[in-house]
Amino acid sequence: MMQTRASRSWQSDPAARYARRNGLDPSLPRATDRPARRPLAISNWLMAVAAMVFLMVVVGGITRLTESGLSITEWKPVTGAIPPLTQSEWQHAFELYQRTPEYLEINCPAGMTLAQFKFIFFWEWLHRLIGRLIGVVFAVPLVWFAAKRAIPQGYGWKLVGLLVLGGLQGVLGWYMVMSGLVDRTDVSHFRLSAHLLLALTIMAACVWVALDLRQLAKTGASRPARLNGSSVIVLAALFIQLLFGRGSRA
Repeated sequence: MMQTRASRSWQSDPAARYARRNGLDPSLPRATDRPARRPLAISNWLMAVAAMVFLMVVVGGITRLTESGLSITEWKPVTGAIPPLTQSEWQHAFELYQRTPEYLEINCPAGMTLAQFKFIFFWEWLHRLIGRLIGVVFAVPLVWFAAKRAIPQGYGWKLVGLLVLGGLQGVLGWYMVMSGLVDRTDVSHFRLSAHLLLALTIMAACVWVALDLRQLAKTGASRPARLNGSSVIVLAALFIQLLFGRGSRA
Protein backbone atom coordinates (compact mmCIF):
# COMPACT_ATOMS: atom_id res chain seq x y z
CA MET A 1 0.00 0.00 0.00
CA MET A 2 2.79 2.43 0.89
CA GLN A 3 4.54 1.64 -2.39
CA THR A 4 1.30 2.36 -4.29
CA ARG A 5 0.90 5.72 -2.61
CA ALA A 6 4.51 6.58 -3.36
CA SER A 7 3.97 5.65 -7.00
CA ARG A 8 0.91 7.90 -7.21
CA SER A 9 2.90 10.70 -5.59
CA TRP A 10 5.55 10.38 -8.31
CA GLN A 11 2.89 10.49 -11.01
CA SER A 12 1.17 13.59 -9.63
CA ASP A 13 4.30 15.60 -8.87
CA PRO A 14 5.79 17.32 -11.98
CA ALA A 15 9.10 17.88 -10.21
CA ALA A 16 9.32 14.21 -9.32
CA ARG A 17 8.51 13.16 -12.89
CA TYR A 18 11.22 15.49 -14.20
CA ALA A 19 13.72 14.02 -11.72
CA ARG A 20 12.85 10.46 -12.73
CA ARG A 21 13.12 11.23 -16.49
CA ASN A 22 16.52 12.84 -16.02
CA GLY A 23 17.93 10.26 -13.63
CA LEU A 24 18.01 12.64 -10.67
CA ASP A 25 17.90 11.59 -7.04
CA PRO A 26 14.37 12.26 -5.73
CA SER A 27 15.82 12.82 -2.27
CA LEU A 28 17.57 15.99 -3.46
CA PRO A 29 15.95 19.37 -2.61
CA ARG A 30 13.04 20.19 -4.88
CA ALA A 31 13.10 23.26 -7.17
CA THR A 32 10.54 24.90 -4.90
CA ASP A 33 13.04 24.71 -2.02
CA ARG A 34 15.40 27.07 -3.89
CA PRO A 35 14.88 30.55 -5.33
CA ALA A 36 12.62 30.13 -8.37
CA ARG A 37 14.26 30.57 -11.75
CA ARG A 38 12.00 32.11 -14.36
CA PRO A 39 13.63 31.61 -17.77
CA LEU A 40 10.32 31.70 -19.65
CA ALA A 41 9.13 34.89 -17.93
CA ILE A 42 12.46 36.58 -18.64
CA SER A 43 12.31 35.38 -22.23
CA ASN A 44 8.86 36.91 -22.73
CA TRP A 45 10.05 40.15 -21.18
CA LEU A 46 13.05 40.34 -23.53
CA MET A 47 10.81 39.68 -26.52
CA ALA A 48 8.63 42.61 -25.45
CA VAL A 49 11.71 44.82 -25.17
CA ALA A 50 12.85 43.71 -28.64
CA ALA A 51 9.43 44.65 -30.02
CA MET A 52 9.77 48.11 -28.47
CA VAL A 53 13.22 48.51 -30.00
CA PHE A 54 11.76 47.58 -33.39
CA LEU A 55 9.05 50.22 -32.90
CA MET A 56 11.73 52.76 -32.06
CA VAL A 57 13.62 51.92 -35.25
CA VAL A 58 10.42 52.42 -37.28
CA VAL A 59 9.73 55.78 -35.62
CA GLY A 60 13.38 56.68 -36.15
CA GLY A 61 12.89 56.01 -39.86
CA ILE A 62 9.86 58.30 -39.91
CA THR A 63 11.89 60.92 -38.05
CA ARG A 64 14.55 60.71 -40.73
CA LEU A 65 12.10 60.83 -43.64
CA THR A 66 10.38 63.90 -42.20
CA GLU A 67 13.78 65.50 -41.48
CA SER A 68 12.80 65.93 -37.84
CA GLY A 69 15.98 64.72 -36.16
CA LEU A 70 17.44 68.15 -35.39
CA SER A 71 14.25 69.76 -34.10
CA ILE A 72 15.15 69.21 -30.42
CA THR A 73 18.45 70.93 -29.70
CA GLU A 74 18.78 70.00 -26.02
CA TRP A 75 19.46 66.68 -24.32
CA LYS A 76 17.43 66.30 -21.14
CA PRO A 77 17.17 62.57 -20.37
CA VAL A 78 14.52 63.01 -17.64
CA THR A 79 12.71 66.33 -18.00
CA GLY A 80 12.80 66.08 -21.79
CA ALA A 81 10.03 63.49 -21.59
CA ILE A 82 7.58 66.37 -21.12
CA PRO A 83 7.09 68.36 -24.36
CA PRO A 84 6.39 72.10 -24.42
CA LEU A 85 2.92 72.72 -22.98
CA THR A 86 2.42 76.47 -23.30
CA GLN A 87 2.75 78.90 -26.17
CA SER A 88 5.82 80.50 -24.58
CA GLU A 89 7.49 77.09 -24.16
CA TRP A 90 6.82 76.25 -27.80
CA GLN A 91 8.20 79.61 -28.86
CA HIS A 92 11.35 79.03 -26.82
CA ALA A 93 11.90 75.58 -28.40
CA PHE A 94 11.37 77.09 -31.84
CA GLU A 95 13.88 79.84 -31.14
CA LEU A 96 16.49 77.27 -30.16
CA TYR A 97 15.89 75.44 -33.42
CA GLN A 98 16.13 78.69 -35.36
CA ARG A 99 19.79 78.92 -34.38
CA THR A 100 20.67 75.69 -36.19
CA PRO A 101 22.24 75.64 -39.66
CA GLU A 102 19.38 73.44 -40.88
CA TYR A 103 16.84 76.14 -40.11
CA LEU A 104 18.99 79.06 -41.28
CA GLU A 105 19.91 77.50 -44.61
CA ILE A 106 16.88 75.34 -45.45
CA ASN A 107 13.73 75.89 -43.41
CA CYS A 108 13.99 79.63 -42.89
CA PRO A 109 14.11 80.38 -46.63
CA ALA A 110 11.20 77.95 -47.00
CA GLY A 111 9.19 80.02 -44.51
CA MET A 112 8.74 77.42 -41.75
CA THR A 113 5.98 78.32 -39.30
CA LEU A 114 5.57 77.37 -35.65
CA ALA A 115 2.90 74.83 -36.63
CA GLN A 116 5.32 73.16 -39.05
CA PHE A 117 7.98 73.12 -36.36
CA LYS A 118 5.57 71.39 -33.96
CA PHE A 119 5.13 68.63 -36.55
CA ILE A 120 8.84 67.79 -36.80
CA PHE A 121 9.28 68.29 -33.06
CA PHE A 122 6.60 65.64 -32.40
CA TRP A 123 8.42 62.89 -34.28
CA GLU A 124 11.76 63.54 -32.63
CA TRP A 125 10.09 63.78 -29.21
CA LEU A 126 8.21 60.51 -29.80
CA HIS A 127 11.42 58.81 -30.90
CA ARG A 128 13.19 59.86 -27.71
CA LEU A 129 10.16 59.05 -25.55
CA ILE A 130 10.13 55.45 -26.78
CA GLY A 131 13.82 55.24 -25.90
CA ARG A 132 13.09 56.43 -22.37
CA LEU A 133 10.25 53.92 -22.02
CA ILE A 134 12.52 51.11 -23.19
CA GLY A 135 14.99 52.07 -20.47
CA VAL A 136 12.30 51.89 -17.79
CA VAL A 137 10.75 48.69 -19.16
CA PHE A 138 14.18 47.06 -19.13
CA ALA A 139 15.69 48.38 -15.91
CA VAL A 140 12.75 47.93 -13.53
CA PRO A 141 12.02 44.24 -14.31
CA LEU A 142 15.77 43.52 -14.32
CA VAL A 143 16.07 44.82 -10.76
CA TRP A 144 12.97 42.82 -9.75
CA PHE A 145 14.25 39.57 -11.28
CA ALA A 146 17.64 40.10 -9.64
CA ALA A 147 16.06 40.82 -6.23
CA LYS A 148 14.01 37.64 -6.51
CA ARG A 149 17.11 35.69 -7.59
CA ALA A 150 15.10 34.56 -10.60
CA ILE A 151 17.82 35.00 -13.22
CA PRO A 152 19.31 31.66 -14.34
CA GLN A 153 23.01 31.15 -13.83
CA GLY A 154 25.11 32.60 -16.63
CA TYR A 155 22.50 35.12 -17.79
CA GLY A 156 22.98 37.92 -15.29
CA TRP A 157 25.96 39.44 -17.08
CA LYS A 158 24.12 39.21 -20.41
CA LEU A 159 21.15 41.18 -19.09
CA VAL A 160 23.40 43.79 -17.50
CA GLY A 161 25.27 44.03 -20.79
CA LEU A 162 22.02 44.73 -22.63
CA LEU A 163 21.22 47.46 -20.12
CA VAL A 164 24.62 49.07 -20.70
CA LEU A 165 24.13 48.90 -24.47
CA GLY A 166 20.78 50.66 -24.07
CA GLY A 167 22.43 53.47 -22.12
CA LEU A 168 25.15 53.78 -24.74
CA GLN A 169 22.47 53.99 -27.43
CA GLY A 170 21.00 57.07 -25.77
CA VAL A 171 24.42 58.72 -25.54
CA LEU A 172 25.20 57.82 -29.15
CA GLY A 173 21.88 59.28 -30.28
CA TRP A 174 22.70 62.64 -28.75
CA TYR A 175 26.27 62.44 -30.09
CA MET A 176 24.72 61.99 -33.53
CA VAL A 177 22.38 64.97 -33.12
CA MET A 178 25.26 67.17 -31.93
CA SER A 179 26.98 66.69 -35.28
CA GLY A 180 24.11 68.49 -37.02
CA LEU A 181 23.72 71.46 -34.70
CA VAL A 182 26.90 73.31 -35.70
CA ASP A 183 28.48 74.03 -39.09
CA ARG A 184 26.27 71.63 -41.10
CA THR A 185 22.64 71.08 -42.02
CA ASP A 186 22.61 67.34 -41.40
CA VAL A 187 24.03 64.77 -39.03
CA SER A 188 27.20 62.77 -39.51
CA HIS A 189 26.62 59.88 -41.88
CA PHE A 190 28.76 57.52 -39.81
CA ARG A 191 27.19 58.53 -36.50
CA LEU A 192 23.76 57.96 -38.01
CA SER A 193 24.79 54.52 -39.24
CA ALA A 194 26.32 53.64 -35.88
CA HIS A 195 23.10 54.68 -34.15
CA LEU A 196 21.05 52.36 -36.35
CA LEU A 197 23.51 49.48 -36.10
CA LEU A 198 23.55 49.63 -32.32
CA ALA A 199 19.74 49.61 -32.22
CA LEU A 200 19.64 46.52 -34.44
CA THR A 201 22.36 44.89 -32.33
CA ILE A 202 20.35 45.46 -29.15
CA MET A 203 17.19 44.09 -30.74
CA ALA A 204 19.00 41.00 -32.08
CA ALA A 205 20.71 40.41 -28.73
CA CYS A 206 17.39 40.58 -26.88
CA VAL A 207 15.86 38.01 -29.23
CA TRP A 208 18.96 35.80 -29.05
CA VAL A 209 19.03 35.69 -25.25
CA ALA A 210 15.25 35.25 -25.15
CA LEU A 211 15.41 32.20 -27.42
CA ASP A 212 18.23 30.71 -25.35
CA LEU A 213 16.08 31.14 -22.24
CA ARG A 214 13.11 29.49 -23.96
CA GLN A 215 15.32 26.51 -24.73
CA LEU A 216 16.44 26.44 -21.11
CA ALA A 217 12.83 26.53 -19.91
CA LYS A 218 11.90 23.72 -22.29
CA THR A 219 14.76 21.32 -21.70
CA GLY A 220 16.31 22.39 -18.41
CA ALA A 221 19.71 22.54 -20.12
CA SER A 222 21.59 25.73 -20.92
CA ARG A 223 22.88 25.49 -24.49
CA PRO A 224 23.35 29.05 -25.84
CA ALA A 225 23.20 29.31 -29.62
CA ARG A 226 26.35 30.18 -31.55
CA LEU A 227 27.05 31.78 -34.90
CA ASN A 228 28.40 29.62 -37.71
CA GLY A 229 30.67 30.72 -40.51
CA SER A 230 27.95 31.57 -43.03
CA SER A 231 26.07 33.64 -40.44
CA VAL A 232 29.20 35.68 -39.74
CA ILE A 233 29.64 36.39 -43.46
CA VAL A 234 26.00 37.52 -43.84
CA LEU A 235 26.23 39.75 -40.78
CA ALA A 236 29.48 41.30 -41.99
CA ALA A 237 27.91 42.10 -45.37
CA LEU A 238 24.85 43.57 -43.68
CA PHE A 239 27.05 45.65 -41.37
CA ILE A 240 28.99 47.13 -44.30
CA GLN A 241 25.81 47.85 -46.25
CA LEU A 242 24.16 49.63 -43.32
CA LEU A 243 27.31 51.54 -42.45
CA PHE A 244 27.88 52.95 -45.93
CA GLY A 245 24.41 52.73 -47.45
CA ARG A 246 22.57 55.39 -45.45
CA GLY A 247 22.07 58.91 -46.70
CA SER A 248 23.22 61.92 -44.76
CA ARG A 249 20.04 63.92 -44.14
CA ALA A 250 18.75 63.98 -40.54
